[in-house]
Amino acid sequence: MSDRLWFRLDDVLPLAEHAAATHAHLRTRQQCRAGLPDQAALIWSHDTDGDWLSSNGVPRWYDADGTDHRVLAETWTHTATGATGNPVPADDGHGFLPLHTEHLDGRRNLLDLLRYARHHGMHWFGLHPDPASEATNDRYRISRSRGDISPSPATWTPATVTCGVLGGGAYRAMVAAGYTTLTRTGVLCRFPRFAVQRMAAHLDALCPGDMPGEHPRLRFDGDEVVVEWEDDGLDSRWVEHDRVAPDANRCYAIGAYQWPWVLVASGATTAASDPADRSR
Repeated sequence: MSDRLWFRLDDVLPLAEHAAATHAHLRTRQQCRAGLPDQAALIWSHDTDGDWLSSNGVPRWYDADGTDHRVLAETWTHTATGATGNPVPADDGHGFLPLHTEHLDGRRNLLDLLRYARHHGMHWFGLHPDPASEATNDRYRISRSRGDISPSPATWTPATVTCGVLGGGAYRAMVAAGYTTLTRTGVLCRFPRFAVQRMAAHLDALCPGDMPGEHPRLRFDGDEVVVEWEDDGLDSRWVEHDRVAPDANRCYAIGAYQWPWVLVASGATTAASDPADRSR
């Protein structure tokens, strides 16, 4: 199990801004269990489909299908048992996350922390399940790189994978056997540096003919890999979307929980495949 839940900051900050901007707030089960007065907050809810954050602001924020807008904490799932990596709340009251709580030590409240994270190029928001961790300033974590990516008990096996986000190409990877993402949209992969270098070269070759935002770009910044997408505004520019640090085995979890990696059938080849890589 992971130490905390992880959400994309770009998904969480709009929820917080919505709750902070509304003049009324929905009384939720989480608030009642926490015993706190009405106030702007994020709501962490847990159900059979996963763990979610939503705004308690009124008027409510609805998606196009009429359901409450909320964002998912994506993690791994063990296909045989259905176990997932997300920690489960010990009490519903742990899911009430006030935005404006002031701290005697002067640290930022949750809303200010999320705004600070956006301003300083952070991409991920990590939530510790135990509210007692707030006393040690460990409940909320902001980071350029996601934590808790891989299931610790997994056995990693070599495989060849591909992903539509990259516009084709098959790449050598280590895959967590028996695990998939929570939404079951792909396998969990780690890539050696040479495979990431091939991804980067492949994407650079696609770039001249791409529409803005059609494919990402990968570049190395020291040991880290920066994932960039082209802004399709009037002043087109490349914007950092994620940053991937190498793990203890010097492998990179490129696109973890964001790109749907799938296994390539045995014997299949693509234009981007390098026969030399298959001998490694």
